[in-house]
This record gives sequence, C-alpha cells and structure tokens, in this order.
Amino acid sequence: MVKFLLQRPIAVLMAFTACFIIGLVTYHTLPVSLLPDIAIPQITVQVTGENTSARELENTVVAPVRRQLLQVAGLREIKSETRDGAGIIRLEFDFGVNTGLAFIEVNEKIDAAMNSLPKEVARPKAIKASATDIPVLYLNMTLKNDRAYGDTDEESFLNLCELAENVVKRRIEQLPEVAMADITGVPGRMLQIVPDREKLAITGISVEDIENALAANNVEPGSMLVRDGYYEYNIRVATVLRTPDDVENIYIRKGERLMQLKDLCKVDVVSQKSQGLSLAGGKRAVTLAIIKQSDENMDVMKDKLKETTDYFASLYPDIEFDVCRNQTELLDYTISNLQENLTIGFLLIFIVAILFLGDVRSPLIIGISMVVAIVVTFFFFYFCKVSLNVISLSGLILAVGMMIDSSIIVTENISQYRERGYSLMQACAVGTTEMITPMLSSSLTTVAVFVPLIFMSGIAGAIFMDQAFSITVGLMISYITGIMLLPVLYLLFYRIGGNKRNLLTERFDNLMKSNWLESFYDNGVDWVFAHKKLCVSLTASTLPLCVFFFYFMEKERMPQIEQDELVMRIEWNENIHVDENRSRVDTLLMAVEGMSILEHTAYVGMQDYLLNDGSELSTTESELYFKTDTPADIRPLQDTLADKVRTNYPLAVVTFSPPENIFEKLFVTGEADVVAELYPSERNHSFDAAGLKQMERKIHARTGVEAEGIAFREQLNLVVDRERLLLYNVSYHELTRVLRTAFKENKISTLRSYQQYLPVGIAGEEKTVNDVLSSTLVRTATGETGEVNYIPISALVKVIPSEDLKSITAGKNGEYIPISYYEVKDAHGLMKDIKHAVDEAKGWEVDFSGSFFSNEKMMGELAVILLVSILLMYFILCAQFESFLQPLIVLVEIPIDISFALVSLWIFGHTLNLMSAIGIIVTCGIVVNDSILKLDSINELRKAGTPLTEAIHTAGRRRLRPIIMTSLTTIFAMVPLLFTSDMGSELQKPLSIAMIGSMLLGTLVSLFIIPLIYWFIYRKHEKHENK
Repeated sequence: MVKFLLQRPIAVLMAFTACFIIGLVTYHTLPVSLLPDIAIPQITVQVTGENTSARELENTVVAPVRRQLLQVAGLREIKSETRDGAGIIRLEFDFGVNTGLAFIEVNEKIDAAMNSLPKEVARPKAIKASATDIPVLYLNMTLKNDRAYGDTDEESFLNLCELAENVVKRRIEQLPEVAMADITGVPGRMLQIVPDREKLAITGISVEDIENALAANNVEPGSMLVRDGYYEYNIRVATVLRTPDDVENIYIRKGERLMQLKDLCKVDVVSQKSQGLSLAGGKRAVTLAIIKQSDENMDVMKDKLKETTDYFASLYPDIEFDVCRNQTELLDYTISNLQENLTIGFLLIFIVAILFLGDVRSPLIIGISMVVAIVVTFFFFYFCKVSLNVISLSGLILAVGMMIDSSIIVTENISQYRERGYSLMQACAVGTTEMITPMLSSSLTTVAVFVPLIFMSGIAGAIFMDQAFSITVGLMISYITGIMLLPVLYLLFYRIGGNKRNLLTERFDNLMKSNWLESFYDNGVDWVFAHKKLCVSLTASTLPLCVFFFYFMEKERMPQIEQDELVMRIEWNENIHVDENRSRVDTLLMAVEGMSILEHTAYVGMQDYLLNDGSELSTTESELYFKTDTPADIRPLQDTLADKVRTNYPLAVVTFSPPENIFEKLFVTGEADVVAELYPSERNHSFDAAGLKQMERKIHARTGVEAEGIAFREQLNLVVDRERLLLYNVSYHELTRVLRTAFKENKISTLRSYQQYLPVGIAGEEKTVNDVLSSTLVRTATGETGEVNYIPISALVKVIPSEDLKSITAGKNGEYIPISYYEVKDAHGLMKDIKHAVDEAKGWEVDFSGSFFSNEKMMGELAVILLVSILLMYFILCAQFESFLQPLIVLVEIPIDISFALVSLWIFGHTLNLMSAIGIIVTCGIVVNDSILKLDSINELRKAGTPLTEAIHTAGRRRLRPIIMTSLTTIFAMVPLLFTSDMGSELQKPLSIAMIGSMLLGTLVSLFIIPLIYWFIYRKHEKHENK
C-alpha cells in the first residue's frame, strides 16, 4: 500500500489538501462554548401559595406533591425547601436519564397530586434545568443624575422602568441571537384608594360599602347572541373598570344621598410596596438578564447587543447602560488562551524535533503532517457535533504531544534505513511499512486508557466524552497521516533538496548527536547495574508510597479555579424591611469602596426573574456581586466583608460562592462538604426554635467547627379570642378584612386597563402593630335592635411573639434541619463528633450528605477505571509480545509513575481531584510506550543471537533519542498550560502537573529500571541457554 502511494505523490497531496481545506472551513463554523452541551439532569418544581405560611404550605401542598414525585423513574435525589408563600422541590436524576421523558413523568405526577391539594392552590410549575438558561450577561439601566448610595428620584425611575419593560426589553428580545431578556428591579404598579376617614364618618359610609361598590361596578357578564328578524347581533354588557377615572366616577348610595367615590377618597396609580431592589454601582437599577439562543454564536450576539444599547444610550442621554457579569469575556479569554497554548505547544515540539533530528527538513515534514492531522480533526468535530470548548480543546492539547510520536517514529525509521544504504524510495516504503503494526498497538494502548473514562457515573463521564473523543480522533488521524502522507512528503522533500546541508543544520547535528547523551546513558546504566539491590528496593518502595499518598492526600471533586468574581449572600436573620436591608447593603458596599473592585451589583430582597434556579431571595436577604482586578484580591475582600457583618450584625448568616455559570451549574462546586441532617426521633414531632438553638450550640461545643447557622425568623402570632367574637357579635370575616386593610394588604379588585391589569387596593395609615390593634375599630354585626357598635381589635386578639424556622427543608425521608459545613479538613472526625453530640441530646437522629461522599465515590470509580485500563493495556501488550511475562515488566513502571505524580501534586499544592486523577490514568497509557519500544528492540537483538547484557545496552543506545524525544514532545505540549490563568488552563493544571511529573520520572525508569528488571528475569534463561 505504501509503495502504491509513493508512486502517486500528487494524488496523495491533492487528497490531503482537499481534507485540509474542508477541515479549515468546518473549523470556522464550529460552535464555541465554555463546556460541552450536556443535558443537566435536574428538574425544579415551583409551588406558590399567596398569604400562606411555610408550615401550612408544606403540609397542604409541598409534602403531597413531594410524595407523588418520589415515584418518578431514575430519581437520584429529591429535596424541598418551603418558605412563606413559596416552595421549591428539586429533583436530581442520574446522568444519562432522558430528561425529556422524566419531565413528562414529573408533570403527570403533579397532575395526580392536584386532586389532593386545596382548590385555591395554583398548579405547581415544573422547570427543566438547562445550561442555556444561564444568562450570558446582565444589562443594568440606571439614572445618570442619581448619586451612588443616595435617594432615587421616584418619578424619573418609574419612567425608566416603563421604558425598560415596554421598549428596551422587547427590542432586545427581537434580536435573533437572544432567547429571552429576563427583568428585575421594576416595582409593581397599583391603583390605591385612600379613604377620607372624616367624610366617611359624616356620611356613615363604611370601607365595606366602598368595596361592595367597586365589586358591583367591575363585572363582565360576557356576551349574548340576539336574533332580530334576519339578523343576529352580539350584545356585550360591559361594566368593567378600565381607567382610574372610571373608578373615581363610581356612584355610592347611602340612604337618599348619591355620592361619587372621588368625593370620599383619593385615587392614584402608585408603585406597590417594594419587596426588592436591584442596585448597580450603589444606584437603584433595572436589570435585564440576557439569555442566548442555544445554537447562536456568542460573539455575534454580543456585537448586536452593543449596537442596540448604544442606540438607546444616544436616544436617552440621561440613562446609563452598563454590562456586568459578562460570561462572553470568560469564554473569549479561555478559548483564545487554549488556542494559543495549542500553538505554543506545537512550536516547542517543533523546536525539540529540529534539535533531535539534526536537520530542518525532517521536523518540517513532521510539522506539516501534524498540522494536517489537527485541521482534519476539526472536520470530525463538526461531523460528530462536538463544539470547541474547554474540554475538547484541552484534549486536543494533550493529543498533540502524543500525535507527533507516530510521525517521529516513522521519520526516524526511514532515516535509519537510508543510513544502511537503502535508496530514498526503498527507505520510505520499507521504513513506513515496518512501523504500521507497532504504531497501531501503541495508539491502541493510549486509547485503551481513555475508553473506561467514558463509563464514569455522573457529570464526569458525560463531560470527558469530549476529551476522549478529541484524543481518540486525533491519534487515529495522526496515525493515518503518519503512514500515508508522511512518507510521500519525506520522498518529495529529500528528492528536491538532495543531500545539501547548511551550517545551521550542522550545528544542530553536532549539538544533539554528540556523545554526551550516550555517555550519560552509559554511566547511568553502569551505576544501576552496580547497585542492583538498591534500585530494586527503591522500585518496590514506590508501591506503599503510592498507597500512602492516595489515602492521605486531600481530595475534592474539581480543582479550585482562581476566580476574580465573588457572590456574597446574606440572610440578616432579623425582621427588617427592604429599606433597612438596602441601608445595610449600602453600608457594606461603602466599607469596601477603597479596595480594588472593578464592578459591584446587589440584589436586595425579592427579585422578579422568571428563570431563577429556585433560590429566591426573601425581603430579609441580599445578594452582592463583586468583580476584582485579580483573583488575589478576592480573599482580602471576603475577609473584610465577613468581618463587617460579624461585627455589626451578629445574627446574620453569610455564605460566599462563585457566580453562577455553566461550570458551577454542572459541577455544583458551591455544595457544602458535609451536611448534617437532623431528624426528630418522633417524626410527628414539630421543631422547637429554642431546642434547635440549644442543639446547634451543643454540636458546636463538641466539634469546635463553625457551621452555616440555621436561619430563624421572628413573627407575631395574632390569636383570635373566639369567645369574645361571639360575645361582641363580631364576624370572623369582618375582623380579617379590617386587619388586612389596616396592614395595607387589602387588594379588593382589579383594574383591567387595555394594556395591563392593575390591582386596586384600599390603603390605611402606616402605624406600629400595637397602634393598629388599639386604634383600629371593627364593626359589630347588626343586632335585633339594629344598633351597630365599634370595638378595638386589641379587645378581640392576643399578640404572642414567637420564633420559627425561616424555611422548612425535606428530603426522601421527610423533614430535617440541615447544618452545613464548608472547607472541612477531617470529615470523618467531624461526623463522628456530631453523631456523639446528637446521641447525647436524645430525641434526635442524624444523617449525613454533601460533596465529601460524592468525592469518595468518584475516587473509588477512578481506582476501578485505573485497574480496568491496566488490564486492557495488559491484553494489548500480551497480543503484541506473544508473552504473558513481558507485559508485566512494562506495567511495573505504572506504580512508580503514579507515586511520583502524587508527590508532584503534593509539592505544588494541588489536591487529588478528577482532573489530576485523569492525568495519572492518561500518563499510564503514554509512559509505557517508551518501555514497549525498548523491550521490542531487546527482543529483536536477542533473536539475532546477541547476548543478554549486550542486547540491553545496544537496544538502550539505539532507542535513546526516540524515547527522550517522544517524552519531551508530550511534556512540552502541556508546559503552556502551567503558565496561563484562564478557566481552561486552571482546569487542566493538575492534569498537566501529574503528567509532566510522571513523564519525567517515567522516561528515566524506561531507560534504566526496566532493563534491570528484564535482566533479573531473563538472566537465568541466559545461563540455561549457555549451558
């Protein structure tokens, strides 16, 4: 086959040029994303219950729905969290479960549960998690004239809100690249009726009369069809209130008098009582979260969005448009850095090849075949719908170092045949044909390591499909170019160039072909053979060292990525309103004003986003976002903020996390290390706030470890005295209506204007709770005499202050109290201490969850994968060597390399995580290739009759340069990853350190230790044969 190709060089060149052009074209059409497009196996069910307490909502709605959802197939974990007025149920499935079918089943279970829910409850809404739901950037609209941390001009801000909601949002959503512009920070509007109490008292009209008049005048009975001879008419009876004027002009009759509502009340459109605010740079803002269409290019979207905002900024010069939390920057930076790393790695490899191969032509041939292989790989990316992302690109960076090995081996072999006197055509044909089988087995041993990674459970297996794909396709294409394109290029280059060499090439030859390399090798081999027992003992000691580091190194799921962004979430744990919440947030922001912060935003209280991840804020919570100059600035900023909150607001519960992006969503890096789940021994027993606080203190005293506190909230329970209601002849309905009006919660009707629906409310005056109860009068029912009396509410209700859980958490086994621990050093010790404290307290049971358990499971899986990889390699090597013993000699190298990889990680301060573990597994597949080459040469020489010791020395010298060269090329391909700080390089850094560390030692082991072990095993055979 090779001879046939060599006779048709132009046909081969044209075929590969066509493939190259196709690859180049498809490269520019490849979708670019941060991580592979993976279906996130999560479904969220949102439950709402207006004016319903957390306990009532949990018992009547959330618990029945949760019990139904437990029956959904493929469910791995279920967790619910219920607060006043809202509940959330999160369902997690195993990766690989068809989320589309699961979503259908979840909706079926919700429908089944609806029969047992109260009639007034809205149907719970199921939302399927998607990587595309994460906003790529946030657009903040603020008033230019506003002062940071100052008051906002209410009228101007309401105009800004109207513009944002009705113009800007709609215009942005019309862009084909934008899926949705989710909005928050816009206050709701309502029609407020403020009664004149004096006039009401004079006329004898009550608030109830006003409510009845509004209800009677706001009815739409529908339409009727009426026949009139030959004709048919559609008649509508319309008495619907549409404008504030309609409301003002309502007539109320009292006795013989007719009055209009405007004579008795003041009617205005006002902003509703604010439940939450959005702040940008200390100013009140309207924030738009921009969500991209999944198949659109991010750069195009960014440019179109900039055009749109620039247009609006020119039309409305008094409004500022600022972009923050820009994910597109992260993507651009990461992808461009990885592409640079690929290029730099390739150039370093090229330089190594020039130094070792002695002339420029051979490395040039290798370089051309490599570039073709890489570009053709992009066509397969396109064909198999694999995007350019952090995982696939870093897989390609890893592959470059391995892909070049095939080309080096073929080039070196052709050169050796030419030195033996073969003609150029013969050398190309024989040299290439001889390497077809060994190169295939070498590529297969490397691929064999990656195949088991795909079968990992969870996100790891789904993610690393892309990495395995990149490396497998890259190796296979480089193998094809190595045996088809490379010999043709070699023939053409050396036929055109002849045997001329310039001065530069001579100097390279002299540098690398001088005897210092051989003398280093000879001295090394002599020393090893002179200290056989010491070397064997050191080799044997690596196995316990390997086990020691595996068990005692700190483990985590993913490497820590240096972030220059921080999200701070605060639960104040006090019954504060939104204005006080904002005041505290402003104080915090001003305290860190002098630090190197590029941008900061804040969400104060409840937000209006439609697409949220279920972690809605309440009015007593805030979320602050910071972006700093460098990642090093994050820690001092975090410490300063934590210290300020701890000093000024000791009750507050604070959590810090990275901002939500696709990486966080997939890997759940913000999860607590250990979560202690406290269950009452008697499941029908309710939680007592005082008992829980005491339990929390006991656990802290026993463990000495700070936990994220349990969030409580103070409340006032109004207990109605039923006996007094009967005594004073007051209806319960009238009492609750008066209370709602007094506390400004009296939404009595809806104004159906032509573009929007406005709630209509009757407002009372703002007073303290005790003032309201003592000064507000409730009317008694009409007695037999027709007399009506007024009684203060305080005579009918008792006010009992109490404390309760802010949210009710439940899982598969029912309700529990979660106590979360972050940055835990000794998880086993912590869990043991908590168990003792809970057992001593009596009345409680404890269970544990958290990332610690998933990390342990993952490490167990990786250990199994390593064993499977070694077995696969053993089978392939047995087939190659036709021996059961020789593959074991090669595989002895693996524990030595693993132990050194673990030592390297420990020295450089890295943990044992998914990426470093994959680095170790991958290295096992690459490092043995050097030993395979060495053993193959020794076997060939021994077959030719060379004595054992001489065969070992000769094979070592013959394979010295290829072994060092292939190792250096793999190492240099990964060196650039160590010196960049984008997300892709941060992810791959532990993998690179593990691989570089084990490759450095692995090369020395292949050169010196493997021959010694071979000699130990085969010396008896040699003696036996000599006899």
